Amino acid sequence: MIPKKLKTIIEKIKSKIDCKIIGDVEDLTANGITSDSRKVDDGKIFVAIKGVNSDGHNFIEQAIENGAVCIVADKYCLNRNFPIPLILVDDTYETLVFLLEFFLSEPPKKLYAVTGTNGKTTTTYILWNIFKSAGEKAGVIGTLGYMFDDGITKNMSITTPDVESLWKLLARMRDRGITAVAIEASSHGIDQKRILGLNFRSSIFTNLSRDHLDYHSDMESYLLAKCKLFESSELDSISVVNIDDPASKTIIELNRGKLLTYAIENKNADVISEPISMNFSGSQFKLKSRWGEFVVHLNLPGRFNIYNATAAAASALATGYSVENVIAGIESVENVKGRFQIVDLGQPFQVIIDYAHTPDALKNLIITARKLSEGRVIVVFGAGGDRDNEKRPIMGNIATELADYAIITSDNPRSENPDAIIDMIVDGTVRNNFERITDRKNAIFRAISIARAGDTVLIAGKGHEDYQIFAERTIHFDDVEIAEETIKEL
Repeated sequence: MIPKKLKTIIEKIKSKIDCKIIGDVEDLTANGITSDSRKVDDGKIFVAIKGVNSDGHNFIEQAIENGAVCIVADKYCLNRNFPIPLILVDDTYETLVFLLEFFLSEPPKKLYAVTGTNGKTTTTYILWNIFKSAGEKAGVIGTLGYMFDDGITKNMSITTPDVESLWKLLARMRDRGITAVAIEASSHGIDQKRILGLNFRSSIFTNLSRDHLDYHSDMESYLLAKCKLFESSELDSISVVNIDDPASKTIIELNRGKLLTYAIENKNADVISEPISMNFSGSQFKLKSRWGEFVVHLNLPGRFNIYNATAAAASALATGYSVENVIAGIESVENVKGRFQIVDLGQPFQVIIDYAHTPDALKNLIITARKLSEGRVIVVFGAGGDRDNEKRPIMGNIATELADYAIITSDNPRSENPDAIIDMIVDGTVRNNFERITDRKNAIFRAISIARAGDTVLIAGKGHEDYQIFAERTIHFDDVEIAEETIKEL
């Protein structure tokens, strides 16, 4: 960041935000901004944010000790003075975003947001490929991490980064010449204003089903969190909405952008996809739109991936990408890590790794496997600890009703007892076609060991994750690695 006179910064703030200044700022210079007191060093402005789990106002002294040149604080949260200048405002979060934009300038011009319970990751990766097919440098930010145009993914701890990290990451992308970025907008990220200040060229709604009810009080609150993305859309942006999903009605009612609908079932949609064929190697479908009708081959199996490809295609076509670039982009997608990822070491049955960790995702996964599989469908799954526990029996019901055989195991138990989580899943089972194996490695071994030629083994819940979280430790654990080791051993 380029150093700037504090007096100049305050003048800019005053032009946009009602504020009160305490202290002398005449000869001071600021060389950066942060809301993390641990990242403060000489010359940085510290913005005290009241978050979900902590309050930055409690760390002002630490920021001063680390060399802060100035403090931005909520005028309602501060009841004492400090030895450095204070900028008191009504909303420190809004001020942080303003200062980030002031210091970092504009992010890449073409920002695309994708929200929904399932499909966000795959849809952003398809968009990334479409951007590249048009000759652009492009980036992705989401559950798998962030990726520049070089295709090398860097991990992140959460789907949608905090607002400061997101703006700084976008600035890095812009400085590398990236012009288009696809961003996963989680319900947490939207609700906690992590995408505040970003103007999206297009926003996509994929679907809504039960998830994150440990954070959102109920499904209505969860939906309304998603709606905020569309309520805040610019009037000239494109809102791409899946009208096969019942939640789309509320999204459309609250949407401010230019509406573009897509569907497979609803023939009144603006963009319609008609599946032609599906197998384990991919899908073929006809896409109908005002831009024409064309057949697309997608190297990702399953009806849900046709939805993801249709969403990306609709968004790209509506924002000026050519039919040729859209087709080329979709057809260049080889796989998305942990999303219906096939483990093939020459065994006579299929082994699939998938991130499905919600009832709806698990249901779609098993149904897809059932349609494609010649033999039995065997599913290994669990449920995360310290998360919505009401979905556990629902997933037990789905697995035992739809799969031929289920092995119920641990996911990321976190602070909970793994066996207690499994007990809750077992409460929902409807057939005696399951067994419980608490150790996930042993569960995967068991599933693969009983598979016969033509069967399909689904290992669900963790997908791309390479760790497992317990109460007292986090260990390295990768479903793909365990599956490969098991196949080799057997």
